Amino acid sequence: MQRESIEWCQFYWFDTAAVHLPRILLIGDSIVAGHRQALAERLKGRATVAAFSTSKIVGDPALPRELALALADAPIDLIVFNNGLHGLDCDDAFYREGLRGFVDLLRQSTRARLVWRNSTPITVQGAPADLDARDAIAVRRNAIAADIMAQAGIPAVDLYAAMLGHPEFSAGDGFHYNAAGVAVQADLLERQIAPFLAGLASTVRVNGFETDYPGRVTDWRGFRRHDFTLEGLACVLVEPNVPADPERRWFWRARFFGAFPFVDFALLKRGWHVAHVAVDELYGSPESNRRFDVLHAFLVSLGFNRKCVLAGFSRGGLDSCNWAVRNPAKVSSLYLDNAVCDFKSWPGGKGRGPGDSASWHRCLAAWGFTEAQALAFEGNPVDNLKPLADARIPLLLVCGDADEVVPPDENSAIVERRYRDLGGDIEIIHKPGAGHHPHSLVDPQPIVDFILRHR
Repeated sequence: MQRESIEWCQFYWFDTAAVHLPRILLIGDSIVAGHRQALAERLKGRATVAAFSTSKIVGDPALPRELALALADAPIDLIVFNNGLHGLDCDDAFYREGLRGFVDLLRQSTRARLVWRNSTPITVQGAPADLDARDAIAVRRNAIAADIMAQAGIPAVDLYAAMLGHPEFSAGDGFHYNAAGVAVQADLLERQIAPFLAGLASTVRVNGFETDYPGRVTDWRGFRRHDFTLEGLACVLVEPNVPADPERRWFWRARFFGAFPFVDFALLKRGWHVAHVAVDELYGSPESNRRFDVLHAFLVSLGFNRKCVLAGFSRGGLDSCNWAVRNPAKVSSLYLDNAVCDFKSWPGGKGRGPGDSASWHRCLAAWGFTEAQALAFEGNPVDNLKPLADARIPLLLVCGDADEVVPPDENSAIVERRYRDLGGDIEIIHKPGAGHHPHSLVDPQPIVDFILRHR
């Protein structure tokens, strides 16, 4: 075997936070690099796509080392793999032996289902209607692969036939494809993958809820993490690695799960659970409240404490506060960290802060408001603290005094002043000179102490 003058490999992962979804790994060469994003877009919300592209031919001793990195990121459910357009100087016997070994390696290294994707045609550079003489190698290798996959019981996707005779799909360099060709490839792969994903959909009724709980179980910084769906909603539940708190207490991260998780870790080490339900781009709207209702009811049905500690980081303050106002009997304390407490401030940008135009439009859509209705709305957290004060919900604010994104004088400072005027129990931790990031405290003990005092 003689390596090419330039050898390369590339790893690419889409939607890495969606770990509750099935994970698909594409293995191949620059053809995979061409259609990986188009396929990820077609499967968005149903699966996450990872791609490992390499110039190594099967049989190259470096290929298993590269593959180990691609397989190490997370458990893989389905692998769609190809190899055949590189190492064209290697003979058919070398390729056959290498491909058989590669199939064995995949089966030994992962429990994923396997699908073979054959190699695409090689055309004459600048004349894509004509096949290059080297295409005979691709054809022979596809035949070798078809024989090996049939013996191994591995289904195949025929991209060769889909691209053959379509010069309009070619990028003109003899190997690669334009947007139209990529779209055809991604559509064909999506049709092959869709039945597999449908077969994974195995929700059941648990205490009256449709869910796949316990879902996908992974290690999260030494803690057992469950990513699951609940009534179609993406949820997370993390278990402590010590005996669980006898009263099954739990900490609820409204947004940005996993970001600045210092308090999460500290409470997990004390036997608490940490929970999350996706409320992305809902800005404390009625739909956000509905999703909170679903997760709370489900966890209580599993025996968790009826009262939780709510944590609202940044825009998560809208979700946390608005749900707490409607459900004060279900909240033991509320922790707000550089929190948005008035959507007119952020994302609206109607004060001195910059706001965010795209997020403002998403906020209006989530609430079903015109801008005029939003500006007249009096149901933001800064306007609606009395139910919390009347229920004597302890409130902790952690505030970067130089927050340039969510100005304190339009958010936290108003909440502090009004909550005190209402007779509410409130504490504030100032971070002099600190901006919007970082959130929390590297030493979270003051926050943890507040939570434990008010459990």
